[in-house]
Amino acid sequence: MPSPVKYLLGAYVMAMFVAVFYLIVKLWPLNTAQPIVFFWGQAQIPEEIRLMILAALAGALGAYIHLATSFADFAGNDALTASWGWWYLLRPFIGMSLAEVVYLSLRGGLLSTGGNGAAGAISPYGVAAVASLTGLFSKQATDKLREVFETLFRTQEKVERRDALPTAPASPPPASGAGGEASPAAAAARAGQRS
Repeated sequence: MPSPVKYLLGAYVMAMFVAVFYLIVKLWPLNTAQPIVFFWGQAQIPEEIRLMILAALAGALGAYIHLATSFADFAGNDALTASWGWWYLLRPFIGMSLAEVVYLSLRGGLLSTGGNGAAGAISPYGVAAVASLTGLFSKQATDKLREVFETLFRTQEKVERRDALPTAPASPPPASGAGGEASPAAAAARAGQRS
C-alpha cells in the first residue's frame, strides 16, 4: 500500500477512536435531566435513546480495538494491502450495527422490566460491556446468532418453491488457502503457520 494511503488510513483509525470516545463520554447517562453539551451545541436525549446510542458506540469501540490492532500489526510489518481497505473503513460500522441488534434483542426480551422507568433499571456499564464485546468479537457474535436462529426457525422438511433461484454446487476450498479469513491478522497467522 502506498505510504500516503497508509498514513491516511492511520489518520482515520486515530480519528475514529477520538470521535467514538468523545461521544461515549458525552452520552454517558450520569444525569439525564440536563441537556448534553456537545462542541456543536446542546441536545436533550431521553434515557432510552441514550442507551441505544451508547450500545452502538460501544460496539464501534469494540470493533475499533480489533481494527486498530490489525492496522498496527500490518502497517508495522509493511504488509498492509489495499484490498483490505474496505475492511478497515467498515469495521466500526459493522460493530455498531451488530451491537445494536444484540442490545435490542436482549432489551426486548431478556432485560425487559416494563413500565416507563425501565431504562433507569438498566446499567449503562452492562450495556457498554456487552455491546463492546459484541463489536470486538463480531465474527463470533454473528456465528452465534446464526446458530440460534437456525435452531429456532428450523423447518422439518425443505420447502420447494416455484421459480426458486438455482443453487450453485459447492466448490472445494482453494488449494492455495486464499480467502475466508476473518481479518488480515488471521491471514498472516495462517501464512506464518505454513512456513
